[in-house]
Amino acid sequence: MFQNTLDETNELNSILQDELDSFSSVLQISEKIVNQIDSLPISMLTKMVNYRQEWIDKIQQLEAKRKAVKNAEENSEIQKYMKKISSLAEKLVKIDDKIYLNLQNRKLKYVQEHSAISGESNYNKKNKRSSSGSSSIVDITQE
Repeated sequence: MFQNTLDETNELNSILQDELDSFSSVLQISEKIVNQIDSLPISMLTKMVNYRQEWIDKIQQLEAKRKAVKNAEENSEIQKYMKKISSLAEKLVKIDDKIYLNLQNRKLKYVQEHSAISGESNYNKKNKRSSSGSSSIVDITQE
């Protein structure tokens, strides 16, 4: 029993180390994205966000493994891992907010620019029709 608990504690430590490494990798990628977000084209941002998603999926798998290890004793090392992971996750959430806010602003700007162009085009067509149509109408009811 004691050996089994020790093995599970070691397994948990290993899982937490992998999870911490994965969070660090995602955070590094995210920081690079957020530092260059205004200069990167949307296609590159999409690729980077998809790459981040792969890491996040890996983290979720590690968390599922961690939850499956039930009998591990929580020691100070495990608590340190959890604290570091929590800190990295908090930083990641803040960076995610910046990334998605920037993407949302870009999308809104794109829609506004295109709706302005479309509106101007429709206005020009309407004016062209109304000005050309009025000169060709002849009032035949006058005598």
